[in-house]
Amino acid sequence: MPHSATVAVLPTPVPGPPPRPRVPRPERWVMENGLRVVAIPRHGIPQVVLRLAIPAGSAADPAAYPGTASLVAHLLTEGTQSMTADELNARLDLLGAAVNASVGHDWAEVQAVLLADTLDQGIALIAEVATRPSFPAQETERVRAESLDAIVARGDEPANVADDRAALEVFGADHPYGHPSYGTAQGIASVPREALGDFHAARYRPSGSFLVAAGDFDPAELRARLNEAFGGWAGAVERVAYPAGPPSPARAGQAVVVPWDDAAQSEIRIAGPGLDRRSPDWLVGGVANYLLGGSTITGRLGANLREDKGWTYGVRSAFHAGQAIGGWGADTAVDVDVTADAVAEMIGEMRRMATEPVPDDELRRAKDAMILSLPRVFETPGGIASRFVTIEAFGLADDYWERYPDAIEAVTAEDVLRIARQCFHPDRLVRVVVGGGMNGER
Repeated sequence: MPHSATVAVLPTPVPGPPPRPRVPRPERWVMENGLRVVAIPRHGIPQVVLRLAIPAGSAADPAAYPGTASLVAHLLTEGTQSMTADELNARLDLLGAAVNASVGHDWAEVQAVLLADTLDQGIALIAEVATRPSFPAQETERVRAESLDAIVARGDEPANVADDRAALEVFGADHPYGHPSYGTAQGIASVPREALGDFHAARYRPSGSFLVAAGDFDPAELRARLNEAFGGWAGAVERVAYPAGPPSPARAGQAVVVPWDDAAQSEIRIAGPGLDRRSPDWLVGGVANYLLGGSTITGRLGANLREDKGWTYGVRSAFHAGQAIGGWGADTAVDVDVTADAVAEMIGEMRRMATEPVPDDELRRAKDAMILSLPRVFETPGGIASRFVTIEAFGLADDYWERYPDAIEAVTAEDVLRIARQCFHPDRLVRVVVGGGMNGER
């Protein structure tokens, strides 16, 4: 008789839980001058990242001179009371270091990337740049001219025009977030050099600011070096008064079309009020947004406009964090002849999110993607510093990122539907199109 073999049926592998991020615990202290310090030692990579955040963003601009905060930040590395710009750059090259300054609506920030072996000299440099700029006349006029040229160039790009117009439509002219953080051409052209020094003297103060350090260092040594470099810095800064409550777009539910001659593509922005970064709903919003457009390919907007219809290379959506309630928006670019159809499809996906519970399998995929992406951001000093800047800027708990996976896991389909109704419903959103193809709408 023929021999019959028994075939074993193996069980289908079941994936285990997503890996937990290895989040380092920081050491915290407040210097005598009021500067808050968050120190996160992480040995292995001989590098240290320092990020000094100062409440000197564009929200604090003098009303007569929008762009003051931006000019001040860009001039920090153009000469100090003891070094010219060339001498500063030569010093940085010798140390193998990089120091740069930037400004947003809420904060100005000075960042230094240093080798661990030259940390003491690097700390002295970042303190010099942040607290003792000289605003030399020649460099001030050069940076002023470059800033004005950049504004002109920005206005030549439909994508930039769409971004700026969407912010204005959502927040209005009286809200700091309704204006670009770089200011206006008139403000930058007219602000006196003396006003730049006055702004720095008033806003660049230790009490109200914070410094995050991440990388290969000994906390006790860091404390000593910071006391030496920043000990002479003094003063407190007044908090910026932001408008209370979320914005209410005047033209919610309407389309605003900015015609663009000879446009081959239209830039589309669909935007509205967002969420408070400090709220537990922020993470619920993160899941809801990931499902809609946080992933440019697997999100519903991308699956529709990119994968199914081939109308765009990418479409995405995001919540924007701020000290006040920020915005939410979706953006893409499509050929002019499909503009109206693309807007209609985007609105349809948003309406579906706001009216129908998300299926369990789709929700599961979104949660897994968000949790699995977290551990890698703690692999470098720069990634660590970035996450703890967020914690400090918004007063979040030190174990926020450790609890992040559990918080994401706890989000339900009902939670997603609630936030989608609040933030994605088309009646709350303004549609901005820079280009054409909207059948004469304005």
